This record gives sequence, C-alpha cells and structure tokens, in this order.
Amino acid sequence: MTPLALTSRLVCALAAAFAAPDTRSVESQAEIQINLCSDPAQVISALALVGDRNPTTIWLFDSPTLELNRLGLRLRLREHRKGSELTLKVAGQNCEQVNPALLKPNGKCEADLHGDALDDVISLSRRLEKSGRERLLASDTARGAPLAAALTAAMEPSQRTLLAERRSVTGGAEPLPSDISRLGPSTVRTYRNRNASHVVEVWTLPAGQEFVELSEKTRRSVALARRSELTQLVNAAGLAICRDQESQAKNKLTLLAR
Repeated sequence: MTPLALTSRLVCALAAAFAAPDTRSVESQAEIQINLCSDPAQVISALALVGDRNPTTIWLFDSPTLELNRLGLRLRLREHRKGSELTLKVAGQNCEQVNPALLKPNGKCEADLHGDALDDVISLSRRLEKSGRERLLASDTARGAPLAAALTAAMEPSQRTLLAERRSVTGGAEPLPSDISRLGPSTVRTYRNRNASHVVEVWTLPAGQEFVELSEKTRRSVALARRSELTQLVNAAGLAICRDQESQAKNKLTLLAR
C-alpha cells in the first residue's frame, strides 16, 4: 500500500470516529491555566510552594514561522524520570462530539481555560522506546526532512491522521511542514503547595528566559468560578497576572524558534 493510500485510509478512519460519538463516556474536564508575570522566586515564596525533585525536559516541534501553532497544533516531546512521551495537541475541538475510541489508549479531550475562553483540545500521547527518542534527538534530525521522517515514524497512526486532517484543510500536502525544526530544550520545574490543588510550572528556555504558569484541573461546569477563586488567590499574594493570557505560549515558541 502506498503512503498516500495509507494516509487516506487513516483519514477515513478518523472521520468515522468523529461521526459516531458516544458522549456518555467522555468526561467533561477543564484545565485552568493562568500565566503569571511575576518573578518565579516571588511566586514560589508567595504561594508557599515546594518543588518536585526531578525537572522535566521539553522539546517542541514547529517551523520557523510557527505553521503548526497557527493551525492550533502543538507537537511536544516530554522527557521525565518515567520515560519519554510524544504528544500531539489539537485545539478548536468539541469534546462532546469526539468518539472515545479515538482517544484510546493514551488520549484525552478536555477544555483549556485561558482568561474567560474555554477551548476544547484533543491530546494524543505515545510513550517512546529508547531508540525512538534517540532518533528524534540525533544531531542529523534537528530540522527538515530528516526530522519530519523521524517524527512520522515515532507517532501513533491516530496522531499522523489527525495531523494530516488538520493540515489538509489549509492546503498542506504533507502532515508536517518541510522546514520543521526541533525547538529547545526547555527545562520545566513543577511546584506544589501540599494544602492546595493547583500546581505551578516554571519554564526555563535555552537562552534563560522564564515563563510561569499556574494551573488546576477541575470539572468543566465549575471552571470559570474556580478560575475566579484562583485569580483572587494570586492577587491576594501580590502576584502579577500576565495581561495577555493567549499570547504567552506563542511568545515562548517565538523565542525558541529564533
């Protein structure tokens, strides 16, 4: 079977999965995300946070012009003490219309809450073997066709299909941009307060820039009310919430792509 025929069959399978949803088994979850513009040390002190022992290393994949990001796509390699995980996130979805079969074995659909806007996001993840991780991080697969080939080989069929479906809408002939690049690595440290349910992540980019995000997972039905409570908590601690919540992820990618 040719690659084009295989991609066509996978796209058809994805369409079928969306066409016959079983909403009873789709949990209605949301992740509240609040970007903070205070110094990380101030955040840690003001919220009485304790850091996890082991940091996480993050690699992101996109073109220099952030083509995937513009389409609501995010491709990430996360490395932690339990192993390596390749994740595709697709924004602008409707979790009530997603067949749970599409999310098996390691996927989910939940809303991200930035500001007052809920955005349903499909997240599909795959644990990588050592050989797959090494291929993605090899010196000869930093960008372009070699990296695209390594990513395609590392992804689950459902990840490849979802990429092809989203890219085809805007005229992309291939699932990945021809000039895709490996961006990073970023170091992410997670902090918690033992008496609270939220977590704080501090991202440190290769050039030293830092980004701080407070997040908490909750039921979608109470997400807006809970965000208001977290906002009050942050304000009472004397911390600054970033004015433009939507732009922080893109700012991070822009700095990494330089």
